Amino acid sequence: MRHQPEPTYASHEPRALAKRLHKAVRFAVLAALVPWLAQPVWAADPPAAKPVTSTPTNASANTSGSAAAPKPSASSLLKLDDGRAGRGNLIATTGIRGFAKPATPTAHALIMTIGDYQGGIPKLRGVVFDTATATAIATRMGVPEGNITSLKDGDLTLEGMRKALDDLEAKLGGNDQVFIYYSGHGGRQLVQEEGTERCAESLISVDGRGLLDTEVEARLRRLSEKAQKTIVFLDACHSGGVTTRAVAANAPYTAKAYTPPGQSCTRPSNMLTRSVMNNKTPGSGGANFVHIAAARDSEVSLDQPNRGGVASQAWLACLAGEARDTDGSGGLSAQEIRACAQARIEKQLANVQGFLPHHVVINGNPDMVLSYAAKDALPASSAAKPVAQSAKPSPLAALTDIYNSRDDRRLVTMTTTKPALKIGRDEIDFSVTSREGGYLYLLMVGSDGQTFDLLFPNQLDRQNIIEPGATVRLPRPSWALSAEGPPGKNTLLAIVTDNPRDFADAGLQPSGPFSAVQAVAAKDIQLVTAGASVAQDAECTGPAATRTLAVKKRCSNSYGAALLTIEEVR
Repeated sequence: MRHQPEPTYASHEPRALAKRLHKAVRFAVLAALVPWLAQPVWAADPPAAKPVTSTPTNASANTSGSAAAPKPSASSLLKLDDGRAGRGNLIATTGIRGFAKPATPTAHALIMTIGDYQGGIPKLRGVVFDTATATAIATRMGVPEGNITSLKDGDLTLEGMRKALDDLEAKLGGNDQVFIYYSGHGGRQLVQEEGTERCAESLISVDGRGLLDTEVEARLRRLSEKAQKTIVFLDACHSGGVTTRAVAANAPYTAKAYTPPGQSCTRPSNMLTRSVMNNKTPGSGGANFVHIAAARDSEVSLDQPNRGGVASQAWLACLAGEARDTDGSGGLSAQEIRACAQARIEKQLANVQGFLPHHVVINGNPDMVLSYAAKDALPASSAAKPVAQSAKPSPLAALTDIYNSRDDRRLVTMTTTKPALKIGRDEIDFSVTSREGGYLYLLMVGSDGQTFDLLFPNQLDRQNIIEPGATVRLPRPSWALSAEGPPGKNTLLAIVTDNPRDFADAGLQPSGPFSAVQAVAAKDIQLVTAGASVAQDAECTGPAATRTLAVKKRCSNSYGAALLTIEEVR
């Protein structure tokens, strides 16, 4: 690297950070470095309030149906007070306490559970526990207690299910996150549509009628168009081979499937997953949807009478700390949580007679970040080992997580005429275009993969607003960059947000005209990007219909993103 005159710093640590930045960035500042301010610049506006971590609570539910049903709380399902395993727990985290997403007022949950079926339909005695399980899952994904709607049994006739989904849709204001949970029977039945007979899947209402896949698909499509993120968890199955005979009172597990007599079929057309999530075009919103199914199409998912859905139990345990951050990104993707849940299901059902372990299936965007990694913690016994040990922090994996969790309804593109730069000769040059516009931030991970670097805005160039449809060419002349080696790939992530982000919250500090932080900040970088510090003002918590466009932007945690790799070669 060509020698650069170094600035004078007031302390030793910023100087060390500057050296790390030069090693990670692999670029040299060509312009004459003018004196910069002592404090870092991350955004045009002052930082918002610090995020508040929510704790699992049980939302109130209407009590139609079985009046004698127990009302377990989330804390009885999962002991989170000390992270230790406890006798009698439904789930024990054995020493690891998970990280709950900070609550956001624009997150909503609809929880529907049916166990007390009518008309001779087999009852699911464990479903009464699933309300608390699903509530804990929702709060761990950042849904405030007041934004959780919980309905069960008699509330969920076919008309009741439709009304619940209609009411949820009416709440949405455009930048909301939605979690929909259903636990009950799934079914298959032959239906006639436009003169053609097909095998349809359905969610079975309390009185045995089916909410067909076509209707569910259409409703989810509308929700996805109005929501920033839509996550659907169906703890049910649709196996056509399941009988409807009565289940013994002492049976350890019950199949969660029901088919009306004479309507059985075996080859569903899978309308639910066929078109909601198949649009891969950037900016279409196709990556904003995750569908979590408790079992494959050909399998039976199981209800445990004294505990609830096996898949739901496993999912909560993994969110609560057992899931492994396998790539060191700091985030937990749907796929990483699924892998953890599947391992728990296989262990739980390994020796159960009559049933094989069912398999959790992720449709849609398996790389969407649903929560964040817990720090490994030793349990009370020093001889015991943590259940989950995360991989070494990886800034590159964190940038990938941020990109995979973007609001895919927004379009950001980043291009360069020189994807490979000759060391000592070429200058870096690229362009960023944003269809929606907003505040532009540029993060980089150099070829050493050890640090995050915020290249823009910086001490020499604070003007980071990009207008809708505009293209910004970077670097600007005041901070032109050239390739100075060593050989390797540099990964750039452009982020465009509705409101300013303060990356100082992630620990970034001045390093020359730029700013940097070590790999251990991977989770914090994700939290800042995801808008965890968006103000929790009353204007953000009011009904969506009362928010003006300006308020929606101030309260938004949506962002668009684009990745670009530039390689330095000899």
